Amino acid sequence: MKPKTALIIGHPGHELRAYAFIKKYKPDVFILTDGSGSNNTSRIRQSIKLLDSLGAKFQDSIKIFTDIELYNIVLEQDLSEIFSYKNSLKDMIIKNKYDVIVGDALEGFNPTHDICRYLINGIISDLSINHNLTAILNYDFVLDSAPNNVSFDDNIEGLSLKLSDEEFKMKINAAMSYPELKYEVDIAIEKYGKEVFLWESFGKVTDLNQISNWSDVKPYYEEFGEKRVTEGSYSTIITFEKHIKPIAELCLGINNNSM
Repeated sequence: MKPKTALIIGHPGHELRAYAFIKKYKPDVFILTDGSGSNNTSRIRQSIKLLDSLGAKFQDSIKIFTDIELYNIVLEQDLSEIFSYKNSLKDMIIKNKYDVIVGDALEGFNPTHDICRYLINGIISDLSINHNLTAILNYDFVLDSAPNNVSFDDNIEGLSLKLSDEEFKMKINAAMSYPELKYEVDIAIEKYGKEVFLWESFGKVTDLNQISNWSDVKPYYEEFGEKRVTEGSYSTIITFEKHIKPIAELCLGINNNSM
């Protein structure tokens, strides 16, 4: 019997990096934001269409933030809103009794991606401590780099899937047919080539308390924000120490009391 799976991602479109996983396991899919960006144009419908075609089920029973809503929550440090969302997601995970959860990796590239990972790890940690649910397998996948093309034998404790020729063709077609992501897809293919997307590799998350894993002093999103402010495109920068670390600590239950 196939395990009961969930895919938890920060933005619509991330499912393209988990195409074979979705096709094989038909997960329930939770998406933190609608991917509307600053122009307020949601990508949710396009992702639902893709998920439906693969037999997955989009879960709309908990709040889906607009990108601007989440951006303001982060800037204003409205931790109660994050705490409420975490509890809603945790309730759904308990109710549906998932065996496997796959979601965005911690990369320091985009705050929403990282918040998604903090939420997943914090929930799984809570469930292992307070509900004695230690059997949930927790995997992540990268979004800011080429997929980790490692075979099943080399991906120790992880999950690796190799697409068939037909699946690979379907995946590339799906990516090229996602209009809101066409620019990003074109850039990724130009940078990495198509062949790297033949494999999907998901690493097993073992450190549930990890807050950062980047080698630079600042995460990419902070450096990018500083450039945008200098250019006059942004007025305020989201920083790790001031804005994201408190959210991470809340999600992970580090140095804070229950709200």
